[in-house]
Amino acid sequence: MSKKYPWLKISGSLLLVVLFFLVLNSFFRENIRLLDERNTWQEKVKELEAKAREFQAKNEELERILMPERRGLIITDLRFETLTFNNNHRLTYNLALTIENRLTQALPEGEAHLLLAFASSGVSTFQRISGQRVTIPPFRAGEVKTISFPGAIEATPGEEMLLVISLDQQPGVAKLQVRLADPAEKKNSSPQ
Repeated sequence: MSKKYPWLKISGSLLLVVLFFLVLNSFFRENIRLLDERNTWQEKVKELEAKAREFQAKNEELERILMPERRGLIITDLRFETLTFNNNHRLTYNLALTIENRLTQALPEGEAHLLLAFASSGVSTFQRISGQRVTIPPFRAGEVKTISFPGAIEATPGEEMLLVISLDQQPGVAKLQVRLADPAEKKNSSPQ
């Protein structure tokens, strides 16, 4: 057959060579495209890293200006030890506040402002706001104390409660947001 159709053998060989070069060309073209894409992403990463360094430097500069060394009383932990409903619409709570004195000197007794804001579940604006002043005991240099503040307030189960506490004349500010659970839901969802 090879004597009868020599052109078939030549064209078949030529076709294989052309296909080989087409595959090789497409491989190199795809490789170049991937290298360009990698280079583009590397440039973007370098730009983002430069911006991150710039923002970090600006942030540090602003912290030095606005909060020099965060000295004074700092709130390190804020949590509710107890949070229960009595008579369905009276919320009693015991707030635990951990405060650290980062100064090298003792601080006398001071005050803090406690702000409680309430919003219906699913609503982003707070309808009711209540505030109170609390006394902060004196602190020795470097001392850390956990202080409890008991209290009671009118509230409805299912509401969102936002607590903000600010220490007078100090950089310490903290906030905590919780959803007030319905006591009936707790009873119904208890394990059987």
